[in-house]
Amino acid sequence: MIKFEKDLYEPVKELFQAEGYEVKGEVKDCDIMACRDNEIVICELKLHFNLKLVYQLIDRKRISQAVYGAVLMPKQKKNRQNMLRLVKEIDCGLIFVSEETGFAEIVYNPVGDEKKANKRTQRLKKEFENRSFDNSGGVTGTKLMTAYKEQSIKLLCYLQALGEAKPSQLRKLGFQDNVGAVLRNNYYGWFEKVRKGVYTLSDLGRAAVEYKEYEKQTEYFRRETEEKNVQIIKK
Repeated sequence: MIKFEKDLYEPVKELFQAEGYEVKGEVKDCDIMACRDNEIVICELKLHFNLKLVYQLIDRKRISQAVYGAVLMPKQKKNRQNMLRLVKEIDCGLIFVSEETGFAEIVYNPVGDEKKANKRTQRLKKEFENRSFDNSGGVTGTKLMTAYKEQSIKLLCYLQALGEAKPSQLRKLGFQDNVGAVLRNNYYGWFEKVRKGVYTLSDLGRAAVEYKEYEKQTEYFRRETEEKNVQIIKK
């Protein structure tokens, strides 16, 4: 039974996964982002079709031509026809989700050609690719796991294992090129400089690595440090 907007996420996610897409929720401003090879699909979730959804769909077309709205299937045939007529006008896709069964079905696919990736598209794709953990799409008022926060939590676990490290050492362990900037900027207050170019965990960082809120992420990255045996690379 679909009661809340967030309940639409799993049926729509499974719909795109069945077509071979990798799917993640709440990627920047988008409820759902799905990628397959070079294809980018954006989907916005609403319990009911409304003007706000139309505005969102038009805005998302600046990122991708494959933009869908997913809503509960209206009971009246006339309402379904009106929705279909409107999404055709703006060349966006439409997905109906059954309120009773949760079954999701694409009722219209957009026909526009994919635009050349712009800066907004590139930022969205980078966020998608740099996240290992998912957020449930259609959720409001909930803290989201961004790629930046995920990398910071990964740093917590690696510095806990290493004791201290240079950005160059961390890059050899698979961190992105911007790891030095993340340590210097210290957005969450989790890191501190030991000496020039060398960082360790701050008191806040040692506390954060035990936060229940990040339990899933810290367990994942601690296991990763054990598999890589990062202490060997300490020197």
